[in-house]
Amino acid sequence: MDALTAARHTATPIGDLGARFMLDGLAYKRGAELGLPSGMGTYVLGRLGVMGDVDLDAAVAAAFFWNPDTIATNWSADDSAVTPSAAAPLYGQVCVERGRVYLAGFEGAARLAELLERVVDSADDTDADLFAGWRDLERPTDPEGRAYLLTQVARELRFCRHVTVVQAAGANPLALVLTKGGEANANLFGWNDLSCGPLDPEAHASIEAATDQAAAADLQCLTSDERAELVELASAALAHGTA
Repeated sequence: MDALTAARHTATPIGDLGARFMLDGLAYKRGAELGLPSGMGTYVLGRLGVMGDVDLDAAVAAAFFWNPDTIATNWSADDSAVTPSAAAPLYGQVCVERGRVYLAGFEGAARLAELLERVVDSADDTDADLFAGWRDLERPTDPEGRAYLLTQVARELRFCRHVTVVQAAGANPLALVLTKGGEANANLFGWNDLSCGPLDPEAHASIEAATDQAAAADLQCLTSDERAELVELASAALAHGTA
């Protein structure tokens, strides 16, 4: 399988499975047990904290599609003394723990982890600090936990490629959120004024195609057969992890 086809066919499985723990109420409960702030603060400090104790501008830039006010409110959560750099490994722990549950009994976990590890460790992290931070988290040794964490790392890799493409196109981030997820998703991302409307379909298609091209470059480290295997394993992992 060529790299572009593989990039297209892994986008949804990796994106959806990697994001699952971020939408899991049990993940937020576990985060609070570990000392992370409640609610959105867990997500903001945990996900973005992998970049270290960076300033708010850097956090807002990395979040990109989120309303900056939402990031600002949660970058210094009142109900937690934990710093972003301290929150990140705790959130990574939550990611691994929930991933073990999702992928329990998945026979392809070890091979999925092996292939994803090669992809993320070979990828250029220039202008991709969020990806680099997730890549550099400590990786567990068990197949299920390792495969899930690396799925999330690969998700952040494509996310960073996507952000670069959107910036190059000069597109409105909120317009893209509205295009892909509608008003409900825009509200989730902290936006209230939705007057910009969704992106033009042609412009959206161009951005998605360019993102696929950028993601394809990251899969060149695999052989054609390995890329086909990755597509099959990622799809199977999503089916298993959301059953």
